[in-house]
This record gives sequence, C-alpha cells and structure tokens, in this order.
Amino acid sequence: MRPSRSLSLAVVSLCLASCATGGLMSVPSAEEIPGLEAEYRRYPGDLELGLSLGMAYREAGRLEDARALVAPLLEDIPDDPGLLVLSGLLAEDAGDWAAARVNYAAIMEGEPSRALSEMIEQRLEVVRRQELRASVRDALAREAEVAQTVPDPTTVGVFPFVYEGDDPTWEPLALALPQLLATDLAVTGRLTVLERVHVQALITELELGETGRVDPATAARSGRLLGSGHVVQARFRVDDGETLGIDAAVVEVGAPGTEQVEPVAAEDLLERMFEMEKELAFDIYAELGIQLTQAEREAINERQTESIEALLAFGRGLAAADAGDFALAEQSFSEAESIDPSFSQATQERQQAQRTQSGTTQQTTQVASTAQTVSLQQQAVQQITQPPPTAPQPVPTSGVGERQRSVISEVLGQDRIGQVILLELIFRPPGG
Repeated sequence: MRPSRSLSLAVVSLCLASCATGGLMSVPSAEEIPGLEAEYRRYPGDLELGLSLGMAYREAGRLEDARALVAPLLEDIPDDPGLLVLSGLLAEDAGDWAAARVNYAAIMEGEPSRALSEMIEQRLEVVRRQELRASVRDALAREAEVAQTVPDPTTVGVFPFVYEGDDPTWEPLALALPQLLATDLAVTGRLTVLERVHVQALITELELGETGRVDPATAARSGRLLGSGHVVQARFRVDDGETLGIDAAVVEVGAPGTEQVEPVAAEDLLERMFEMEKELAFDIYAELGIQLTQAEREAINERQTESIEALLAFGRGLAAADAGDFALAEQSFSEAESIDPSFSQATQERQQAQRTQSGTTQQTTQVASTAQTVSLQQQAVQQITQPPPTAPQPVPTSGVGERQRSVISEVLGQDRIGQVILLELIFRPPGG
C-alpha cells in the first residue's frame, strides 16, 4: 500500500478529481497504462491505483489483464463497490451473466448511493435477460441429456396464446391474458411460474410459430428445455367484438412418451373477460390437483384491472418488449396506466422496460466511474472513522470554510455518510 496520506490531502485530491470530471473519476487512457503499472508495482494492492489500472485495461481491451488484477483485490476487499462493478462488467464481457449478476447483487446488498443504485438496477435488468437467454441456449445444446429428465411438477410455463381472428384489435390479448394468468398461478406460492421473458427466449430460439405453440409434443419438449413440469397453452377468438372463447390445455411433462393433456375451455361475453380469466386459473389449479383455501381463492380473485382498453395497451407493451423496443414498450405501459392508474402490473412492467432501455443504452464506463468514485469516497470515510493507530496527529481542520465543508461533505457522502460523519465528527467547533 502507498504511505498513508493525511486526510486533508486525501479529501482535497478526491474532491478535485471528482469535481473536475463532473462528480466522476475519469478513466485513464491507454497511454497512461505504463505509468499506472509502474506505480502499482511500487504499491501493490492499492485500491485507488488498482481501480484506475483495471478500468484502463478494460477500456484498452486487455480483459485478461483486468481480471488478473481485479480478482485478488476483490478477495481482499470483497464488498468494495468499485471492484464489484468492474468485476461484473468483466464478467459481462466474457458472457458470464451469472457471475455478473452475483457481483451486482452484492452491490445492492451494501445499500449504495441512489445514483449507483439506479445504474446497477439497469445493469441487473440487462444481465437477467441475457442470463435467461443463455440458459435456454445451454439447454438446447444439451437437449439429448435434458430430454431424459423429468421436470419439476410444481413448475409451470404459460405460453403466449394463439389468436384466431382477423381483427388485429384483439391480438394484444395473446400476451396480456397469459400474463394475467401467470400472475394468478403464482399467487399461492405453491407453484413456480416461469418468467415470461424465459418462455419468450425459448420461443425465439426455437422460432416457434403459432402451430408449434399449441402442439402438445412441442409443449412437452419446451417443458423439458425450460425445466417445467407443466405447460399451459391456449388459443382464443373474439367473435363480432362481443364473445370471447378460450380453448386451453395443461400439458403434463413427464418422462418421454408419457405426456398428458388436460383440456380447459371457456366461452362468454367479452365484457366478462376478467371473470373468464379467473375461472380459467381456478380450472388449471384443479387440473394440477391443488386444493385452494378460501384465502387463496380470494387472493386469486383480486383483479389487476377491469379495463379491456388498459389490458390491450398492456399487451402492446409486452409485444414491444419482446421485439426489443423498450421505448415503445414503456410508452404502451404508460398508456395502460393512464387508462387505469390502479393497474399495478402495468406500472411494474413500465419501470422494468425503463430500466432495460436505460441499461441497454448506458455507457458502462460511466457505471465503472461512478462506482470508483463511491469506492474512494468510502475509503476516505474509513480513514476518518478508523484512523491508523500510528497516525501522528489528529486531522487538521483549521482554515476550512463553509463552502469547502459543503463540497467535501457532498463528495464523501452523497446521502448521509458525509453529513453525519464529516460535519459531526470532523468539523466540530473548538471545544465541541
């Protein structure tokens, strides 16, 4: 480690570096790498140097060098946000989405600042989707092995419905209705319902058309690939804008050649769509042999919305998200919210689309720089609260004006740490 600097120098240098870059530490250029390497050889294990050099390696495409540098540092300081972010980004670069998720989740457990928290939530959304796609591709690569397994019977995959009609007005229900159904099947906690994104990833990989989505043999294959013991598939129609008919089936995915199909059907006036969806959910529970308590039935009967127009907008948002157009998805979910402000699922999907859109377009360099700044802020606070036992004298505080105190407080602790620790512990008035 480099020799301990006085707190005043650490704070001033951090403040200057942060303020000079609009609150973020700048990423060193490739030309600066030799100098950083020489400095790091002189002071191995130094966090500030390690973060700067690791970021410089990554920006220069020297990913193996960056990983070799970050790994031992992270072993020594496993909860450092700067190292966790850099390790997560390097895992993303390698396509190791699970490792990236673990790193980012560790940051969120440490209650990061609001700015860093928002960035990490965005990265987590991107990583989560990529991880689900990777799991589907891995299952396909091992399909011969997977085909011999019996999936968990308590896991259910709800596939998009197939719309049988010529009027495109009702097509968004092909995604909206199964999403309502999946939510109801997850209410009791007795079933594990696959994420819609997971199911859609398989549909995309297999290039499943409408015929494949209602074929029991395809459903059984899909269930094994997804690890789902039951697959719900359905087709629906809207007649003259007045009557809704749903023909559904629950495919039990057992050992190869032992699939069982239990049909479930409903038909009624379109205005009773939400009652029909609930009845379909209860029928599926019955087909799965699950006896519901009165409390569970009441919970399932709670409606997300009672507006068909809101549900159609919600379905358009899901379709846009599946197509990768998260800006349009966010717009459609907002439309659903405006029609029915109590439609909480539309709010959740809008927020998720917003995070995904931001995560897809965000500059990872900015994420790393933000995390590095937070890391050095925390290191400075630790120097304040836990001075080394060999410190020759207390930190000098004379000559520090109100503006300097305000800036230092902002840099070191954006939310609470700076205000509480700096102003109360460091800048006590004489005799305080």
